[in-house]
Amino acid sequence: MSRSDLFSKYTEIYRKAQAKEIVPEGPFVRQFTDIPTLGLDIGVFFKSRREKDPKQVHFGSPISPEISKHEGLLEAERKTYLSRTIVENTKGLQYLRIVMAAGELCETVEERMRFMKRCQRIIDVFIRKARNVVYFGDFSAFRFDKSITTLDSFLSKTLKMDEVSVEAASIPFLMAEPEYVLLTGGEIVVIDDEPRVQHSVFHLVGGVGYTFDKKVGAVDEGRLFKTGADMADIGITEAFMDEMMSRISEDFQNKIHSVLFSDIWKRSDAKPLGINVGNELLIKMAPSSEIWSGVFEIYVKPPT
Repeated sequence: MSRSDLFSKYTEIYRKAQAKEIVPEGPFVRQFTDIPTLGLDIGVFFKSRREKDPKQVHFGSPISPEISKHEGLLEAERKTYLSRTIVENTKGLQYLRIVMAAGELCETVEERMRFMKRCQRIIDVFIRKARNVVYFGDFSAFRFDKSITTLDSFLSKTLKMDEVSVEAASIPFLMAEPEYVLLTGGEIVVIDDEPRVQHSVFHLVGGVGYTFDKKVGAVDEGRLFKTGADMADIGITEAFMDEMMSRISEDFQNKIHSVLFSDIWKRSDAKPLGINVGNELLIKMAPSSEIWSGVFEIYVKPPT
């Protein structure tokens, strides 16, 4: 393909200037964008009957999985928590549980009451979201215990690699230090030891045009460009875009492509769609792109 033909693909990204990407994807967690966190850290835990530990989608700081194994008003690590089960014993799901952290220890009755009132507002919204899913009768929307996996588990259990192969295959991921890799089929491979993903909304700001030379083994950046969307009202200013995109151009060859073009994908039915860096940047392959040439779209999370 000629360079001019490759560039012609870039027009697609301008038509999607207002595109959003919600991670994790799914008919249940997509509804979490309007959850009133009320200043609390929130962990939503999906526990399968088969798995020993639950998988977590969190807002703010993650919650300890050990706390999620209990229910009610709890105290641990000099903090007060409230844990409530939203769904239980449904289609292989042992429970869907929400845990909210006060951020400090509530020592008086008044402090506990204020905390529990805030929690009840959040719980009421989660119950309504869950009822929306139950209404359609498809409980697969709750099965995020199937979607989130750690890199070690993915390599050893899904790809059935031995210990030596797992260690070697992990090197590009550990060097790149992404938060997670998005795969086809909605699966998320987390690089951390705990299967947890921060719920985030990303906005498209531009892209990197690329070709991958099989002989040289390097990515040639054909073009770095930005969309014309004005997103200053949500904090994504021109300066912020430039800062985020400069990080992409600096690390693209050394980090990002080494993960997306890793040899392990030859052994996997699921293929990489995108990579998250620092929970601020999401780099995804454009829908019309091919593995050897096209556009990597750049999404950013608005600054807090």
